[in-house]
Amino acid sequence: MSTLLRITETEPTSLVKDFSAFVGYLKEKRATVTGVSEFINGRALYEINGMMSHPAPNATPRTRQTLYPLLHLFYHLALAGKLFRKATAGKNKLALEPTERLSLYEDLNPAERYFSLLETFWVDTDFKKLLADDAGRFWYQHILWLTEVLSTPSTDGSEAEWKQQLLGMLLGRERLILYFAAFGFCEAVPAPAEKGMPRSWVRLRSVAPTPFGLTLLPVLENERDFIHWNLATRRQECGEWNPEAGGPLEDEEGFQTWIAGLRHGPDIKAEIAIEPYRGVAGEPFFKPFVPLLAEGALAQTLPREKPRFVDGVYRFKVALRQSLWRRIEVSASHTLLDLHYAIQNAYRFDGDHLYSFFMDGQAWSDDRLTSPYDDEGPHVDEVRIGDLGLEAGQRILYLFDYGDEWRFQVTLEEIREEGRRPRKPKTVEQKGRAPEQYGG
Repeated sequence: MSTLLRITETEPTSLVKDFSAFVGYLKEKRATVTGVSEFINGRALYEINGMMSHPAPNATPRTRQTLYPLLHLFYHLALAGKLFRKATAGKNKLALEPTERLSLYEDLNPAERYFSLLETFWVDTDFKKLLADDAGRFWYQHILWLTEVLSTPSTDGSEAEWKQQLLGMLLGRERLILYFAAFGFCEAVPAPAEKGMPRSWVRLRSVAPTPFGLTLLPVLENERDFIHWNLATRRQECGEWNPEAGGPLEDEEGFQTWIAGLRHGPDIKAEIAIEPYRGVAGEPFFKPFVPLLAEGALAQTLPREKPRFVDGVYRFKVALRQSLWRRIEVSASHTLLDLHYAIQNAYRFDGDHLYSFFMDGQAWSDDRLTSPYDDEGPHVDEVRIGDLGLEAGQRILYLFDYGDEWRFQVTLEEIREEGRRPRKPKTVEQKGRAPEQYGG
């Protein structure tokens, strides 16, 4: 067998050490997030950046989060791994607050921390949000292609020439490459900023796979392939509401045919023989990596939280603006379809248009449940509110009428376990006169 991998806080990458500094700062400072994007505020980012092993250059207290690739990655890992949550911090403010899972993470050894972060990255992270404006139409193809390229060593011995060709092939995928580099899969050397070049652009001088990456990536690609394991992709691209990582797809043959087209071009589809999927749903993510490390080095990672039904009375504040809102209470057994009807009644609207509930609060994101009459799902009548995994303080955007775009800010103020569950949703408080739906 080849040499076993050794993972410490600083080898083969400073990921574990830097992430510990990141969460340590958030625990101590309880950093607030910005109002629209809900990213970490500029002053906190500037201070955290100074704590990193390789700080981003030319940063100021006004530099926004997406210009710190490593900190942007850490922000998504902290939330997707449920180590932190967004909690109310005064009037109209949110802050990042640690959860009980952070203590579980801190009890792990460095190798187990590394694979917990890798699992969060590969399974729980929404790559469209992580890549932000750089996602593009072919973001998923980029991940497939990059994983395949970086796991394949040079075959002709001309390492320098091959590295240069690799860099040319990866043009336009630079931000994604930096995330792979953070996990030690490759080395990426940034190019100096050119005069007049937007600060949001990322340019690399060189990219090369590492021995660590050449060992780990083939296992990741073959045993934990992205489409079957990344939950956000399964929801968005496959239309599955509550998939289990590693399980078969609802339309396995159709999706594998589509993937074949992405990899090899549309003309190859008819020639591809679809093999039955042999993965096991719910299998521990770290299992195939255990033989790569010394015995006992990788015995556990963070436990996966299974979806559970949270019973109670859910109180939502549904606002069109600060001085115009309704408080509506529903039971955990109601659906978002029931909440839709309650909002329509509370504002005296005619429910004659399509609508969506954007669960991340961002209009036109993929994290949404749609009207039963919408072509794309999942739909609002498919899941109970108690199954949504909502937390007090969470903000949802209810966008009604795709033409006029009435935008209602829906904030979950409370989940009350005591008391009778309402048989029907009911408006319990209101402020302001409802507007005319069609403006006369």
